[in-house]
Amino acid sequence: MEQQQTIQHVSTVRILLLGDAGVGKSRLTDLLARSEDTPTPSTRSVGDVWWNVQVRLHEYPIPNVLGIPPTPDWTSSSSSPSTSNHSSSPSDLPPFPPRSAAHRMMIPYFVEFYDLKSCLRLPREHRNRLYRHIDGIILVYDLLDMRTHDNLHDWLYQPLRQICRYRHKRLRPILKRRHVPILVVGTKLDLLNTRRLSYPGGKIATQLGTDEIQLNCLDLNSFSEKSRNEAKLRKFLNNAVDFKQYFPSRRY
Repeated sequence: MEQQQTIQHVSTVRILLLGDAGVGKSRLTDLLARSEDTPTPSTRSVGDVWWNVQVRLHEYPIPNVLGIPPTPDWTSSSSSPSTSNHSSSPSDLPPFPPRSAAHRMMIPYFVEFYDLKSCLRLPREHRNRLYRHIDGIILVYDLLDMRTHDNLHDWLYQPLRQICRYRHKRLRPILKRRHVPILVVGTKLDLLNTRRLSYPGGKIATQLGTDEIQLNCLDLNSFSEKSRNEAKLRKFLNNAVDFKQYFPSRRY
């Protein structure tokens, strides 16, 4: 009974996957949610009418530095948005704390990965309602078709607009600092003959100042422990937890 209550009180971070149809979002979602605790799709899938949702457990390190984000509201349900209030305004807060090997403790978080079912046309209001509670965004494109990369700007606009409006209390869709954490992923690396050293107009990851991962979604070792990809993913998820704590979502 005590263990069941503990699981119910673990907070949830929501990650949204965006990109054109056919770029591999569903396979990437399955790869991201795969872990020792969730080895099969049935153990990590959450039923939803509009979204493919898979969940995993993430251990968030509390850094041993000043200015750390508040600890989770352990009395809130894991599936409901956070309602905690903080006295500091977003503009007065320091940058997200650096990570180091020395930390006080690890706090578990559920991470839900949301991928819209391509066969359904979700009403805009339903999409916007989810966007307001998103703590991180993964932009997915096909390395074999750079048009899918160019389209990421269009995919990002509406979710970023909702997040800025309801989490930052600003109408501008792009913020100069501390916007919602974003990770860019290029898929089908195994089918790419040569890598592009440069791209006309610049890559979106460079424009947003974020990390990019290029991988083969069929390779189960793409996020193996202590790999570069795993380090980038862990950094992204830690930043998503920071964002959830500094800019908590509320019911609207």
